[in-house]
Amino acid sequence: MASTLHFTLSGLSCNHCVAQVKKILEQRSDVTSAQVTLDHATVVTTAAPEILIDVIHDEGYQAQLDG
Repeated sequence: MASTLHFTLSGLSCNHCVAQVKKILEQRSDVTSAQVTLDHATVVTTAAPEILIDVIHDEGYQAQLDG
């Protein structure tokens, strides 16, 4: 079952960064949707939060699970 995860992001400085994080998240088969801003992301997914944090980190940005 999919759940909605909320992340605080850092290191994003422009719309290109936002688009890149959204793209890498939505390319995953375990992500239904991703809404990304310069400092937050909301992701509907079946993946564990740690996996998505690693994916974002691999792109050069930081993420922390809210809550």
